[in-house]
Amino acid sequence: MATTIDPLFDPRTVEEPHSYFAQLRETDPVHQVPGTDAFLVTRMDLIHEVVANTKTYSSSSTEFLHLAEDGTAELVDVLGNAGEMDDMGSALATADPPDHTRQRKILTPLFTTAVMASRESEFRALVDDALDRLLPAGRLEWMADVAEPLPMLMVTRLLGVADEHAPTLKAQGYSSVEAIGGFVTEELRPTLLTAMAEFGPVLDAFLAARASSTPNTSTVIGTCAQAVEAGELSEGEVFAILGTLISAGGESTTSLLGTGARILAEQPVLQQRLRDEPSLIPTFVEEALRIDPPFRGHYRRTTRDTILGGTTIPAGARAVLVWPAANRDPGAFERPEDIDLDRPNARQHVGFGWGIHLCLGAPLARIEARITFERLLTRTSSFTIEETDTRLEHHKSLMIRRLVELPLVIELAT
Repeated sequence: MATTIDPLFDPRTVEEPHSYFAQLRETDPVHQVPGTDAFLVTRMDLIHEVVANTKTYSSSSTEFLHLAEDGTAELVDVLGNAGEMDDMGSALATADPPDHTRQRKILTPLFTTAVMASRESEFRALVDDALDRLLPAGRLEWMADVAEPLPMLMVTRLLGVADEHAPTLKAQGYSSVEAIGGFVTEELRPTLLTAMAEFGPVLDAFLAARASSTPNTSTVIGTCAQAVEAGELSEGEVFAILGTLISAGGESTTSLLGTGARILAEQPVLQQRLRDEPSLIPTFVEEALRIDPPFRGHYRRTTRDTILGGTTIPAGARAVLVWPAANRDPGAFERPEDIDLDRPNARQHVGFGWGIHLCLGAPLARIEARITFERLLTRTSSFTIEETDTRLEHHKSLMIRRLVELPLVIELAT
């Protein structure tokens, strides 16, 4: 009997998923992936129903959809053989109340909008320094030159680690998201898991903070060290938290900067309107998050048999919250395929998740994106995508939406 492979894994769908998501949203909004107990949830109201019910839909899951070597879909526990990571606890994205509530309470003061706003000048200096070096050449590779390095520098500083370690942490974060992306070979998985557990400079900084009588509690590592001393966090939880921040912290902003720059480069009228009306840039950031969010989905594990949207989901199954599908739901947004700078409910998207698991770093990512686009638009009169023989592509993943490259041709402002 021929095996049915879900179009979700088709390379064409992986690259451009929105048509398939629209089809599911309209005809099968709680879609069971053949051969698995994974259900794709694609309608906004149903996603809200799931995230509001944490008792039925637990975030505690390390299983992710994966394309097996025989061409079948399966749910794989990617951390099942993670070596040192076996001692890591659930944290933030994979924790449920009351543990999640306790962890967020400790970390939230470091990530408030006010605290992040106090670091605007710091990030603006990073952006200007990069543009000073890059713009005079008349072209730049946006992803490698701007979108990838700058957000990870800020993550490194927030953690409390020296700038020189940012490339190492970026590699660790990318290994983490690749491991859960759905297309990792059995041969590659151990290498990725080893990279995920290589905390190196972060471990050194944490041990130093533990040894200090006055750890720097303006940093994540210092705050975590103090919380361990106070019995508020375990060391396993700390490294789960740090791993999450390393993988998601840079990824969210990097993907957003790539998506936003591509949209602007492809829409010169929109680009010019934002130059003329820079007060609309924050709304543009929300629209870029909505129309192509950095993460394509997050998982919930059902704790009991339940019914969602008329579909029965058994206990122990996985509900996959497909953020991009919900963000283009016509039941939630008028003309959802368009970038609309006058959209009245622009912030009602799920580009950073929703509910208690709303991205902890969302205030920072919004500020970073706003500043980057402000500076790019101010310092150029136009920018377009360079014509090459290579088609723009995203990394092959069911989890993230990051462009591989984005070569831009620049005309400087006079």
